[in-house]
Order: sequence, then C-alpha cells, then structure tokens
Amino acid sequence: MDLDLSHVLEATKKGQWSVHEFDWDTPLQGGDTLTADEKRQAGLMILFTAGLEMQAAKIFGLCAKYVGDKHARQIYELFERDENRHAEAEILMAKRYGVTWKDLPLATKWLFEALKLQWVAPSRVLHEMTSTQIVFFEIGLDSLLIPALKATVSDPLQAEVFRRIDVDESRHLAMDYWLLERRGTGAEPSRDRFGARDILRFAPFSLFMMAGFTAVAREAGDFIRKMNGPENQKRFWGRIGSIPDKAPAAPNLRLYRQGVQMQKFLQRTMRRAVGMKPVSPQEPARAA
Repeated sequence: MDLDLSHVLEATKKGQWSVHEFDWDTPLQGGDTLTADEKRQAGLMILFTAGLEMQAAKIFGLCAKYVGDKHARQIYELFERDENRHAEAEILMAKRYGVTWKDLPLATKWLFEALKLQWVAPSRVLHEMTSTQIVFFEIGLDSLLIPALKATVSDPLQAEVFRRIDVDESRHLAMDYWLLERRGTGAEPSRDRFGARDILRFAPFSLFMMAGFTAVAREAGDFIRKMNGPENQKRFWGRIGSIPDKAPAAPNLRLYRQGVQMQKFLQRTMRRAVGMKPVSPQEPARAA
C-alpha cells in the first residue's frame, strides 16, 4: 500500500497527548447503575488490555530497531510511546472501576510475567513474529473491547480517552498494513519460516497465553459475552477479512496466515470458557 511516511510522522508527532490532561479522580459517570460484579468485570478487561498494550509498546520498539526506512523508525519510536501511554491510561481507567493489578487472576498475572522474559534478549525472529500478529489485537481492541465498554457506561472521561486511543490506533493500523505489504512483497526482510529452536523458545509463551486468556475470560464472563455479541463479532471478522484489501501481499506470509488461525483459536477458547457457542468467522482471502 502507498503511504506517505513523512505525513504519518508529522501527524503522530502532533497527535501526542498525556494522561495528565485528565482528572482521574472524577467519579465514573453511570457507575452507580452497575453492580459491583459488573464494575469488576469491566475493570478486569480494561486492565488485561493494558497488559497487552505494554507488549505492543515492546513490539513497536523492535520495529524501530529493525525496520529499514528512517521515517518508519521514527514513527515506531513514537508508537512505542503511544502504547505505553495507552497502558497507563487504561490502568488509571480500571482503577475508576475499583480494579487494580492485584485483582487479575493468578494465571493472567503469570502470563504477563512470562512475557517479560521474551524481551530479555529480543531478536529479529521475535520482531517478525510479533509485528505480524499485532494487527489482529489492535483490530480486536477497536471492534470488541471498546464497543462493549461504551455499552456498559456513558462516561465522558472514558469516551474521550478511548477517542484519543482510537486516533492513535488508526495510525498504528496504517503502519501495520504498510509493514505487512512490504514483507509480503519482499521489500522488507522476512524469514517467515522458523526452526525447531525458535519453536521451542516460543512454545511456553503460547501455553501461558492460553492459560492467561482463559483465566480472565472466566473471571469476566458476562463482559466477555457482551464483547462477543453478534454485531461485534461481525465487525471484528469483517475487518480481519479486509486486511488483504489494505495489504494485498499479506496472505503471502505464513506468519500472517498462522495469525488468522490463532485468532480463531483464541476466540473459540474464550467463548467456550464462558459457555458461548463458537462462530464461523469470515475467512480472509489467500494469495493465489
């Protein structure tokens, strides 16, 4: 896809904001209409998202290290700041629901502790794996979590924070498509095949991920059901299916195709954890 990186860079610089612009002591508007359990479940999912945003910051930091274009490197450095800011905002937002890090299920806390280990000695292999997968999680944030939160409360502070996060994420997604296209066409280096040593290194993280996702799903079952309602699922899988419209060469990448399958597996796992039937997602187009 064609993308004016100098324009994206300037827009990203101008779009920087701070969590300190908000009064986080402002009570959650509409919070009094929720039960204690409803507030706890919403807070858990916001906090879980904050943990994923921290991983996204690391992913973009690696993009800044390995990507070839000088403008793209600067953009990814700013994206790393974006994601850390999003995580900080979401931690403060969860606190307004009465939820802090200690309230996460033990398996979910173990997940985030385990993920820290993969960043101890980051490599190009880790960069290629994670930067190919991040697009799916960013689409999930926009299509599943945020709509469910909007349906839970109408809180002006929360709405404005997520508006700003959404603006940031729109730039992130544009760069996700740009990088997928460059990888798929060979303009950006990509191994796309990994050896037994790589598989053994990352296999434990997959196990921790499934345990962590399942644990938080069971603790926030009602909210997960709200997130995964028919309209949200249609929106989520429709956007996954349209990725090749933005990055036609993406399906050339084995890692991309595996990412689609992983999303199906994660969705099935979380739905089963809360007693929901699996759905039949739209299958993204494959390269000929």
